[in-house]
Amino acid sequence: MKGHVPTPDPLADHIVSRLFDGAEPDEGDRVLYPGVGEGPFVAAVERYCDANNLPVPDGVGIEIDSDRADTTRETRDIQAVEANFLGDAGAQLGEFEYVVGNPPYVPIEGIDEDEKERYRREFDTAIDRFDLYLLFFERALSLLADDGRLVFITPEKYEYVSTGRPLRDLLVEHDVELIEHVDEDSFSGYITFPTITVVENGSYGGETRIMRRNGTEAVVDLPRDGSSWASTVREGEAPTVDSTLTLGDITERVSCGVATGADRLFVQEKNEVPPQLRDDWTFPTLSGKKLKLNDGPDSDIVFICPYQEDGSLPPEDELDDFGDWAEIHRDRLEDRSCVKKNKRSWYGWHENPPMEDILQPKLLCQDIAEAPQFWIDEEGDVIPKHTVYYLIPEDHVDPEELAGYLNGPEAKAWLEANCQMAANGFYRLQTTVMEDLPVPERFGEGW
Repeated sequence: MKGHVPTPDPLADHIVSRLFDGAEPDEGDRVLYPGVGEGPFVAAVERYCDANNLPVPDGVGIEIDSDRADTTRETRDIQAVEANFLGDAGAQLGEFEYVVGNPPYVPIEGIDEDEKERYRREFDTAIDRFDLYLLFFERALSLLADDGRLVFITPEKYEYVSTGRPLRDLLVEHDVELIEHVDEDSFSGYITFPTITVVENGSYGGETRIMRRNGTEAVVDLPRDGSSWASTVREGEAPTVDSTLTLGDITERVSCGVATGADRLFVQEKNEVPPQLRDDWTFPTLSGKKLKLNDGPDSDIVFICPYQEDGSLPPEDELDDFGDWAEIHRDRLEDRSCVKKNKRSWYGWHENPPMEDILQPKLLCQDIAEAPQFWIDEEGDVIPKHTVYYLIPEDHVDPEELAGYLNGPEAKAWLEANCQMAANGFYRLQTTVMEDLPVPERFGEGW
């Protein structure tokens, strides 16, 4: 199956130890290996049972890849079924006392259109930009016997992204015993923020053990309303602001900056831009890295920009000096995917920038940051690159006052508790999360 990443033996052994912790197998028990691959969990179960003088459960492995299914069939004493776990065969496997595995990580871009439509019809967890591992959870939980146990290692994102809401709802219908965040480098060459989740097929008693990457532990009561678990899992308590108002309520727009599909052409040092383009065809820009490095929006970098201040793209016969410059680079510009696949104009950008929104005073922040921080573009002339988010406050909101709140301890703590994690302990700021940030009532109109 697409998204297959082999599980190292030491990690498989650790996961299996979680599977049988306090729930040792009896004769006749069954264990399911969804997406069995070449059998790392089968071998780990055998090692565990041999070392602890326990009966090995009867194994059923399901694998869509014929070569891997053949390898498992030839080398392991289990029933190996060559099929799609998310298809009809996967739904008819019977009940299992144990389910263990490393589901494939396949974002929606890697799923065929026909498959997407079928998954949306058949799985509650297939919403928005779903990933296949969410569906593996749903199917596997449906196959658990009473008091059966499931242990999966997956990305941690299901704990907090909006796409994970149906899965979070489903999980707390069961007993979520343990969430263990394991090392980022558990899978060599991949940064997945892997998480081991232990679920028993029983009612949730409100106690889940959390084991964090920094070595701290806690017992928490997970939210039951589908909302993000991030703050609960990370620190046990979500920072609160006594307000019903959110950042989305007091901003006209919270968006990431523009993408051109050819930054090496469109983004240049100001003093290197051809003189005939400098006055009428450039705007200041900067990346997230430059924003932090410069401690603000001042920059000696510019976009060579074909768009007019109302956001329109001039006809080709009105491009003047820009057209002469662009023609020199036409082959490169026409080679972009936005032109080939999306039929964009050859001299335009990956997307039309909302110039009338962007070209006004605004707040800026990095898309990935060691700590959330916001700066003010007082002049309103910066067109940020794709690695910068921009916030347009409503007219009644003072940008300086808003920046002061966003850079203060309450907002910082809330964002760190709710933002998606990126590599090396950094935070990934996104529109949907920032718009949900509570803000004091004083930012409401007419306060």
